[in-house]
Amino acid sequence: MLQDDESLALALRGGLRGRFQGTFNQLENAVEVLDDYMLQHLNPAEYADLRTMMREINWQLAYLRRLGDHAADAAAAPVLQMLRVPAPLELLSQLHETVELFNELTVGGTRAVHARLETAPGLDVFPTMGDPALLDGLLVNLFTNSIQAVPEPDAVEITLTCTQNQLLYRDNGPGLPQDARRLLLEGVWTSELLAKGGLGLPLIRAYCTAMGWQISQPEGERGLLFTLPTCQAEALGTLHLSAPDTGSTRRRRRLYESELRLYLFAPEEPSDT
Repeated sequence: MLQDDESLALALRGGLRGRFQGTFNQLENAVEVLDDYMLQHLNPAEYADLRTMMREINWQLAYLRRLGDHAADAAAAPVLQMLRVPAPLELLSQLHETVELFNELTVGGTRAVHARLETAPGLDVFPTMGDPALLDGLLVNLFTNSIQAVPEPDAVEITLTCTQNQLLYRDNGPGLPQDARRLLLEGVWTSELLAKGGLGLPLIRAYCTAMGWQISQPEGERGLLFTLPTCQAEALGTLHLSAPDTGSTRRRRRLYESELRLYLFAPEEPSDT
């Protein structure tokens, strides 16, 4: 029954994503047709005046596409929290690959961004329980929140520190506002947050809950501390199954490319042809 319920939740997520993607594809096709029409029927000066508007429309469509993906994830999250069974995970290999990929993809962006991974002395492997896909969702939301939080034109500096059964995430931003902190740590919404919208923080909380990770804020720290479950001794032999493979690496790259494009790279100009 659980397997059927999880399949239903994943089908809901896939169905919602598909509907959103289909709508956005139609909108983007309509924008291309409109742009081509203007190119053919307006003089160069008139067309140049409208290109800024077309650029902004393309930019907003990209944001809406991302919001559609987040809405689909959020719709399925409550069910997946109940059904997802965390598996053995060697966290350091996942984090090494993620940080390297993040730093690679942020080169050439509109602002300087860098992440680094620190480990406690002697910590060569980090066995825990989790899920690579949920870990990607957690980290990409944390990274993009940091990019938005650090005021421009300051460089964005992100540090992930691994100690025994804990992961500390920090950036050089001003820290979470009180209402955002309560939402992330306690699940408490305020009317202001509801008015602002946004799914990043509740998704971070949902991903952690589904993996059995606990979120807190260390005394005097602006970062977030994740306390991780211990990997059972009998499960240690299966850790290689959770190490990054070709398929998960490709999926991770696609996810980060689509997210970082919205925050660090200028939108594409409409085509002249």
